[in-house]
Amino acid sequence: MDTLSPSLLELARQLWVASLRVSDPHATGPSLVNANLQRSLIQFAGSAGFQSLLRRAITLATVEAPVLRTATISPDGRVQGIEQLIEDAASAKQAGVAVMAHMLGLLMTFIGEPLTRSLVLEACPEASQGD
Repeated sequence: MDTLSPSLLELARQLWVASLRVSDPHATGPSLVNANLQRSLIQFAGSAGFQSLLRRAITLATVEAPVLRTATISPDGRVQGIEQLIEDAASAKQAGVAVMAHMLGLLMTFIGEPLTRSLVLEACPEASQGD
């Protein structure tokens, strides 16, 4: 997955914006994945499946957001080691969109575009249904 399509990046941006509206009282840092999408993916693939997908998406996203090189994933699926994103909103957005875009790209590769879009729309109904 060398390049991300513009439509995939736009969908990731929409998910990022939607994630800003969902507040997690347990969050200690920036969220890289829309919380509703995370819940849907955990229901679909299980906790271990979600963590594997997130780990790979973070690895791929380090090209666009090098700050992610220090990221680790806790056993409960929280991303740690990116505390510097708390103070830099632009970097947080760049990292979040990159992770989400790569996660969506991986999902499309593994389960196909129709099922991926269905999971996204279930988690975030306001996400664009366009191409």
